[in-house]
Amino acid sequence: MEEEGFHFLNLEYLLLRVYDFFGSFSVGDLWGTLPSWLHFLTTQVAIWGMVITLLFVLLIVYTQIKLLMVEHEGFHGKEEHQVHVEETVAAPPQSERWRRVMELASSGSQSDWRRAILEADIMLAVVLAEAGYEGSSIGDQLKMANPFQMSTLDLAWKAHKVRNQVAHGGETYELTERDTRTAIDQYRRVFEEFGAI
Repeated sequence: MEEEGFHFLNLEYLLLRVYDFFGSFSVGDLWGTLPSWLHFLTTQVAIWGMVITLLFVLLIVYTQIKLLMVEHEGFHGKEEHQVHVEETVAAPPQSERWRRVMELASSGSQSDWRRAILEADIMLAVVLAEAGYEGSSIGDQLKMANPFQMSTLDLAWKAHKVRNQVAHGGETYELTERDTRTAIDQYRRVFEEFGAI
């Protein structure tokens, strides 16, 4: 038994009927029958509506651009400001201390290598404190650090780990020249990020 009703939709026929209806209808005829004050009012509303819409679009675009700039400054500006302050206030003593670390690391003596790593770690504590990382130890300071704000955080941990091995192992810990160079390079990269050297 067949169901009664439509089994298809003839879009062409529907569009043709809509076209016939609006084709015989002239907007100009309707527009001419409106009172002159209503004609003036609708024209003004349309014009001012377009102007206000355009102004809102421009305001939205301007606000988005400013928000992106503020967000970018908030993320990077703080680091740049801290680096600038560290360069003007703490750079001379840190640079001198770093020069001494490099002299010790370049020596052929294991005891000098140990002192170089210990000095670099002391310098790391000062740099982190000046950057606003609080804590009773370097480990505590590094735990407060955010890897998105401190890109060399992993390097700082690795260098500090070598320092701990040197400090706790004492003279019995076998420190190689390669280990020393690696640790000093890691400290150097951290200090460069903070503008301390």
